[in-house]
Amino acid sequence: MGLGPLAFILVVMAMIFVMGMFFESIAIILITTPILLPTIAALDIDLIWYGVLLMINLELAMITPPVGMNLFVIKGITNAPLWDVVRGAFPYVVLMLMAMVLLLLVPGIATWLPYSAGFGR
Repeated sequence: MGLGPLAFILVVMAMIFVMGMFFESIAIILITTPILLPTIAALDIDLIWYGVLLMINLELAMITPPVGMNLFVIKGITNAPLWDVVRGAFPYVVLMLMAMVLLLLVPGIATWLPYSAGFGR
């Protein structure tokens, strides 16, 4: 497709965000990892950075309708209407999206601690 590493990550994160609205996190990992990992390695994308972005994106999917599992858990615990639960989760969706954008722009935030501890490259 002729995409650079950043454009590829943006496309993958958008795809995983959409998949997260309909599938479970484990299913997404099992479906996408065998397909994406060779391309990620070929584009020399840091696997720790990708893993952190993936986990944030999957957690975001857990609070995003229509199949956000955590929304239904909270609804079951509080007996609140689903609309109130979704409205209450909205600020967290915005915060997680901002965190993903920050990590996309400054990958060192995600990789500093593992590299300081001797893991990674």
